[in-house]
Amino acid sequence: MRRSLFALFLLSFSIAAFAWQREHIPVDTMRPTIAGKNLLAFPFAVRSLETNWGFGAIAARFFHPGRQDTTVRTSDVNVLGLYTLRQQLILVLSSTIYFPKEDRIFRFQSSYSYYPDDFWGLGNHTEYAVREGFKQKQYFINPQFLQRVYGNRYLGLTYEYQHTGPVSYPPDGLFDQQNIAGRHGGNTSGIGPILSWDTRNNAYSPDHGGFAEIQYTWFNKFLGSDFNFTVLSIDLRKFFYLSPRSVLAIQGLSGLTFGNTPFRKLEELGGTDMMRGYYGGRYTDKCLMAYQGEYRRFLFWRIGMVAFAAMGQVASTPGSFELNGFHYTGGGGLRFALSKEEKLNLRVDYGVAKHSNAFTVQLREAF
Repeated sequence: MRRSLFALFLLSFSIAAFAWQREHIPVDTMRPTIAGKNLLAFPFAVRSLETNWGFGAIAARFFHPGRQDTTVRTSDVNVLGLYTLRQQLILVLSSTIYFPKEDRIFRFQSSYSYYPDDFWGLGNHTEYAVREGFKQKQYFINPQFLQRVYGNRYLGLTYEYQHTGPVSYPPDGLFDQQNIAGRHGGNTSGIGPILSWDTRNNAYSPDHGGFAEIQYTWFNKFLGSDFNFTVLSIDLRKFFYLSPRSVLAIQGLSGLTFGNTPFRKLEELGGTDMMRGYYGGRYTDKCLMAYQGEYRRFLFWRIGMVAFAAMGQVASTPGSFELNGFHYTGGGGLRFALSKEEKLNLRVDYGVAKHSNAFTVQLREAF
């Protein structure tokens, strides 16, 4: 899969809930091992629309830099490896570090992947039966630094570098017919500002507060990129405390790319975070908007349940979105609290979409 899958792996333990990159690690079986209070490590098996069966392991270290200030959110460093029956290989290293008083935040993502996947072509109305397989290798690195400027508002800087090999695809297929940029591989290198506002009381599973983040990344040959383009990403979330046992969460996402956007940087609809039930990348184009709502309720012991619904679409330009162009998904799931202190949940979701549905099990909430 393209960029969305790798970001999910990077996100799986990210306390900052790195929302502008989407994720897909459905976990069917896992046996966590906790060494002390701050280390979580376990092997796992996965199965999803994108991966078939896969097997891997993950280790995460949780800590507080400096003094043990409980008002500062927990920092983490985690490593993941995955190999699937589709011969997909993914290796990930990521971290989120909250410095004392949360005046500064450092986020880091890196990955290597070899990922056979499926492509339906560009557009919001592509036919489900018209798809073709492809293969591609990629290396990715993305450090980010944020500085508190006032209250819960942060100003930061992101740098992103990605190297991709040539896409292996059927000759004269969708990639050639639509003249997809980046199909022959290349480098992308970009830099830009981040504006973030975060009042969530917990980044894993908040029950009140909000989160808003805007990123603008400029990719140019001056920075070593083979493609000139820009990406504007917006992520808005709000959490409503309904009772000691229930929360209503809503989210809106927007991704807009301009210029000669390569294949790996196109916007994608589907996956296990947004539009659950659709194959990740089922609809692909240069622009995206999507919305979802989720009702979360604690039941007993460590068990909870959710019900969710989502809508979204992609387009070639911001002016090409259509009122009747939305795709819809819905479903429900169960939650099991792996850590009551950190509110780290294992989630089991079943999403229903047009032409597909997906049963997934994954660490952390979708947003």
